[in-house]
Amino acid sequence: MEPTIQQLRQDLISASRILSDQKLVKGFGHISARIARSDHFVMTPRISLAIVKEDDLLTMNLAGEVVEGRRPAPFEAWLHTAIMKAKPEINAIARVHALVANMFSVTDRKLEPVHNHGSFFSGGVPVFSTPDLISTQALGEEVAKTLDDSPAVLLRGNGQVTVGKSIPEAVMMAIYLEEAAQILYGALQIGKPIPLTPDESTQRQREALSPVDMERAWDYYKSQIESRSL
Repeated sequence: MEPTIQQLRQDLISASRILSDQKLVKGFGHISARIARSDHFVMTPRISLAIVKEDDLLTMNLAGEVVEGRRPAPFEAWLHTAIMKAKPEINAIARVHALVANMFSVTDRKLEPVHNHGSFFSGGVPVFSTPDLISTQALGEEVAKTLDDSPAVLLRGNGQVTVGKSIPEAVMMAIYLEEAAQILYGALQIGKPIPLTPDESTQRQREALSPVDMERAWDYYKSQIESRSL
């Protein structure tokens, strides 16, 4: 069942808190979700995800215009419009700044999977080689091309973008991306990493992307932020 606009807004706030709690964003970062059967999407404004409120959320169109909301749009809103226009199957986009994953964007070492949740990044995570902020439509379109069919793209020296068919999926891809980077980085310190084969990755993805397990992971991270707010 397609989520209502109200559900999208609530989930965006949960996603914002989860990404902050996991230290994947601090003062900067944003997340968006497509409104079903429309050319509009809901998006966090130019406010830290740790403190954004539901009333702060924006509704934007694919031309990059704010159609509802009083806050300024993120400087990199073009990133979201370009990906959503190029990839209609993508319904949510997270723009994060994970530390270890960022290391792989500024070296010639490919971030490739070596553990189960890393299987989503089979073949290695693509890198957008321009270090500029994605402040124009043209740059957004180039990022969308670099992303291709991957669930994530590294922005050289400038964080990461993860995508999904839903808000929970885009958030979990951000969490799994940093986990994959941490495990690969650790493996490099003690020996030669053994990447998952394409067949191994396919099997692990099939298991981890099941609706039951995606909901299980999302519910866990939501429970963590909710328990701290009590």
